[in-house]
Amino acid sequence: MNEVTKKKKSEISTNVIDFSSQAGVGFENVGAQEMAIPFLKIASSQTPEVKKSNAKFVEGLEQGHVFNSVTKEFYGDILVVPCAFRPRGVEWMPLGEGTGAPLKIYDPKDIPPLTRGADGEDHYMINGALSPSYIVLTAEYFVLRLNDDGTFERCQIIMQKTQYKKSRYWNTMMMNQKVKSAGGQMITLPMFANVYKMATVQEQNKKNDWWGWNITLEKSVNDLKNPKYIFEEAKIFHDLVSSGQIDPAPEARDDGGDVSQDVTPASASQQVLG
Repeated sequence: MNEVTKKKKSEISTNVIDFSSQAGVGFENVGAQEMAIPFLKIASSQTPEVKKSNAKFVEGLEQGHVFNSVTKEFYGDILVVPCAFRPRGVEWMPLGEGTGAPLKIYDPKDIPPLTRGADGEDHYMINGALSPSYIVLTAEYFVLRLNDDGTFERCQIIMQKTQYKKSRYWNTMMMNQKVKSAGGQMITLPMFANVYKMATVQEQNKKNDWWGWNITLEKSVNDLKNPKYIFEEAKIFHDLVSSGQIDPAPEARDDGGDVSQDVTPASASQQVLG
């Protein structure tokens, strides 16, 4: 080893800062409500991030990729630990009208009734008047997306329209995960006891095609390298959502490329009732 190499190594070792004594400093006033929860979305032909002419274009992002709405990172299949589920009715103005932001968020049981209007179409009765808006039943999942190195990222996944049916299947799959307790009783495992693989598939009907989710049970959290850590972090995330400390508003209109049907008040109500 020559003298130059010795000197460089010495400089590196003495100039490295040990941050442990200042861990977290500066973030004292940053709580759960002061952080953005990224959405995990499926890129489609309608996604601005895949269009080179769009200011939001992300190099390398292709249709069918899953991407992070905040960091713009993208992936193929992803592994997630679901932590909390929340169904909502999201009220929108018709496409091309309004700001593109949701008008109101409903608990599904509080969605107003449909009434036939003079135009012969069904409309929601909102504030005593027939409204041109429509309400889409939306499934919100709060998940930990797992990385290969054992770390994770808190994220949100939205399912609506054709994907809302997928959410029902996923909920059923999760609730069917049972074990026998020490007392001999069969109990339902917590939502965050298992890891699920989320892949994307292209779907179609007679008129259109779009990208959707394919969800399968991957393994137990116990099979991870750091099961206790992930399980505890999942429970913390669940508690933050359940207590309302994390309550992100829906983003501006984004159908995720799912153009399987034109949404009208009548068709939206079929999602709620069906």
